[in-house]
Amino acid sequence: MFGALLQTAPPVADMSWSILMAADPLADLRARIAGLEGRREALVPTDMRGNTAAARFSVDVLERLYPLGGPPEATVHDLACEAHRDAGALTGFAAALIARMGSERGGLVWISDGVTAGETGALYGPGLAAFGLDPGRLVSVTAKSAADALWAAEEALGVSGLAAVVAEIGGTPRALDLTATRRLALRAERQGTPLFLLRPAGPDVPSAARVRLRLKPRPSAADPHGLPVLGSPGFAVTLSRNRGGPTGAVDVELSPHDHRFHAVRAPHPVPLAAETADRPPRPGPAEILPLRTAS
Repeated sequence: MFGALLQTAPPVADMSWSILMAADPLADLRARIAGLEGRREALVPTDMRGNTAAARFSVDVLERLYPLGGPPEATVHDLACEAHRDAGALTGFAAALIARMGSERGGLVWISDGVTAGETGALYGPGLAAFGLDPGRLVSVTAKSAADALWAAEEALGVSGLAAVVAEIGGTPRALDLTATRRLALRAERQGTPLFLLRPAGPDVPSAARVRLRLKPRPSAADPHGLPVLGSPGFAVTLSRNRGGPTGAVDVELSPHDHRFHAVRAPHPVPLAAETADRPPRPGPAEILPLRTAS
């Protein structure tokens, strides 16, 4: 119901939408301030109690947060995954979001701290290109520590003409606190440049980010023509923070041709490898043998 409303809703400055928001004066005020500041406040009507009306997170909401051919909101976007082994999905999803902005939007600074870079590995140009991101636009920076990476990100946000800044800082370093994210958010809003904060193995911590996404890789759907080919990249996306808009979880696939997100169909029916015939399918129980000396 609200999906169609969100797609066709007029700007927040329009009087018709103001009437819809009038049930909650605080939400109306937030929407008006967002319009004056040029931010994308989620257009979700509220009921008489001031609670957000039922609107579920979907692919349409994701596409509104990260519009095709345009920049997302100039603030901190927190993207996290549960473990370092999922960092590939985190990197690919961030590359896809930046690629959706369009190649004409300028360069990109990608900053990693040394510990995270050692855990997740370096960026791979052909892999970024597969997600639609031209590696020629990229300036890669590896900092010695999380504190240095945050300093570099803040300095990069002061450079005009950038499409985005990426700060990849894994775990829970002491330097990455609420104060640090507030500084990044203020600099991003002042310069008009979005910051993507990638946190491999990063738990939910206090942050000034307006959007927080938790990501996991998921199996691709089967080829619609039945061909035995690799499927499109699949992601399990949980939107745990979206100030003023709906939250929830959705499984999506990314089309490598038009960079659009699509709802995932049935998982790819990959057959399991047959058990080998010349040895046991699994090792037996461990056995302790006595140590014998040669006579």
